[in-house]
Amino acid sequence: MSNEIREMLGEALAGACKVAVLGCGSVMRGDDAAGHLIAERLSGLKIKARAFCGSSAPENFSGEIKRFCPDTLLVIDAADLPAGPDGSKKPAGTVELIPPETVTGATFTTHMLPLRVMMDYLHRETGCKVLLLGIQAQSLDFADGLTPPVAAAADTVVAVLTELLGN
Repeated sequence: MSNEIREMLGEALAGACKVAVLGCGSVMRGDDAAGHLIAERLSGLKIKARAFCGSSAPENFSGEIKRFCPDTLLVIDAADLPAGPDGSKKPAGTVELIPPETVTGATFTTHMLPLRVMMDYLHRETGCKVLLLGIQAQSLDFADGLTPPVAAAADTVVAVLTELLGN
């Protein structure tokens, strides 16, 4: 899986000079915390990006992101990814780039403001390219910590972003 993620993110971030990573999700809702925890881990590393831990109210960081003025905004969140070609649900821990224009309020449910509204606003205000990285959740129940497949995916995303955005 790490090679696929490396290739996917490498292509998506090609040419990016100033990257903002916005991790979303409630730390009290199991796998929903994946994006937040990834941003938290990235914020402690020396990378060519600025990480924002958006938790369940990522819109609270829109002012800071505007001031940072990235050329690329990578939003990371747990998701219920679109079904595969055969109609089956994606396995927990699957990582995909989701076209931001396909996001509806029903897809991401734990945020104060729909992600689509916030992503559109930041794109209009900064002119940045907006990428949405979704990680298929296994459980959004009230729980502390990620399920094993989502934790493994989060580890891979951190490793790949560290490699791609490292000094």
